[in-house]
Amino acid sequence: MTQPRRFHLQRDHDVTGVSGVGRVANGVLWPDGTVTIRWTGDRPSTVHWDDLAHAHHVHGHGGHTRIVWADPEPTVDDYPMADGCPHCPDGHTSPDHGQPWGVHIGPERYENGQPIRIYVQRTGGAHVAESDAEWIRTRLNGSQP
Repeated sequence: MTQPRRFHLQRDHDVTGVSGVGRVANGVLWPDGTVTIRWTGDRPSTVHWDDLAHAHHVHGHGGHTRIVWADPEPTVDDYPMADGCPHCPDGHTSPDHGQPWGVHIGPERYENGQPIRIYVQRTGGAHVAESDAEWIRTRLNGSQP
């Protein structure tokens, strides 16, 4: 996804008695996979989530709240670098285009407590391929294999 995608939360049954029913929040799914939700009502607030599935798990109330998209779902044509990867429904983009990369230190440690692994991955949870690994190796090591 290269552009933000708008949605709202439509609540059919208010299990908590707080938000009411109908359109209870407006949201944006950002190209990196993160989500911003703006609650409506007497006490509006804004919440940011790392993943839409997590937000829906907390606020979906077992199916009583639905995500209603205002913008169409992206297609392969929306990804200029897509090569039709069979594992990725929206096409596999080149490593330097599309979703950004994230890096974090893994939990693995030497006996003295020092970390031993760095993980590199697409921040939005996108599929990766061997071509992505080669692209990263080349950038870290130059043209060495």
